[in-house]
Amino acid sequence: MSGRAAIPIVVINDTRVDRHHGCGRVMRTLLDLASANELEVIATAPAHADWRADPAFMAAFERARLVIVNGEGTIHHDRPAGALLLEAGAAARARGIPAALINASWQTNPAASLAEFALIAARETRSVDEIAEAGFRARRVPDLSLYETVTPAPRRQGVGFTDSVVRSLVPALESARRRVRGVPVPIQYGGGRLAWVRQTLGRQDLLHPARLVALAGARLASYGARSADDAAYMDRIAGLEMLVTGRFHAATFALAAGTPLLALDSNTHKIAAVLEDAGLDPARLIGPTELAALRPVPVPWSAAEQANLADYLADGQRATAALFADLAVLAA
Repeated sequence: MSGRAAIPIVVINDTRVDRHHGCGRVMRTLLDLASANELEVIATAPAHADWRADPAFMAAFERARLVIVNGEGTIHHDRPAGALLLEAGAAARARGIPAALINASWQTNPAASLAEFALIAARETRSVDEIAEAGFRARRVPDLSLYETVTPAPRRQGVGFTDSVVRSLVPALESARRRVRGVPVPIQYGGGRLAWVRQTLGRQDLLHPARLVALAGARLASYGARSADDAAYMDRIAGLEMLVTGRFHAATFALAAGTPLLALDSNTHKIAAVLEDAGLDPARLIGPTELAALRPVPVPWSAAEQANLADYLADGQRATAALFADLAVLAA
């Protein structure tokens, strides 16, 4: 730190409200790296809320010298939530403030709003390429949950399972977990037993009683396996012989910890794309058929995968550090 006054900035899409260890680690890394680069986050706008309708946040927006939009997995398939985040670029430019879209995946969106951003950083090459096809430049910077160096576990044991944002896959994951005697490692946290179960249930599930029972049962089975914070969750992932997951951030935790994984694709290309970028065997991306045939035998990294993953993590740390140094220049 130089001793100069920190530059005020605001962050839109603070995903800590989701009570999710991946989101918690992303936001902590974002805040820490901002501070290390003499950027002071004077306000954040929570995910799932209209940042434009918050008078206190908008007052901070007017004072900020940089607006950072934390894209995460929100901006895909022209969803209203993604469009709301992208509106921040034009709002910032109208006030003479630069805006940066970072930590984003991008898939199947109208691209005109990208012209309002002074800097764009996408989490995987597929998103970078799709943005380039639309005529805009983005740099690839892996998800912020991958920035911290993780100490290898001295001993690994067991096969861990998470759920998926793709609801139809949740019962199949739970069935596979029970069959191979795997352990649940839910990435979410917080709430009482009833609230914990209700977090995964939607109104549409009431129309499908069998699915409702399966989803509730899978969720309830993981209640006692919650981790207190993202550090504890990382320790659990680092102690596994293998992780089977349909969650993007559970996959990034496994990569950071060097834990072999098998992953099911998500509601976007984000999981498949990050496995590609990390140079992993394509067979690590599995579908329902492979999940149904899963055996209780971990699939260790090959020598090539280990080397590729080490390079990916090291390159990602350098790219992340460079990104925040450039954000500081942009705000100056």
